[in-house]
Amino acid sequence: MTFENVVFHVIVDHAQKSFFINGAGRSNGIRLHYEMNRVARERGRRLRDFDMRAPSQEAALLELQSSLTGYSFLGAWTPESSR
Repeated sequence: MTFENVVFHVIVDHAQKSFFINGAGRSNGIRLHYEMNRVARERGRRLRDFDMRAPSQEAALLELQSSLTGYSFLGAWTPESSR
């Protein structure tokens, strides 16, 4: 039996020490990237984003929490959530 990984779009706000995970079924990663950059420019902030593969959102969250020690997980990113 093979398990396929799902692509998740991750957005990290280093200034606020927080991160967001948007699953494959939520938004197009490219559209999300441009929307995130637009909102960051408007608010004078800098956000980092990348895609990652994991078997589930829980696995992605565990991996990110181990690599982003001290950062808070804030759920799925929306333009309103980056205020």
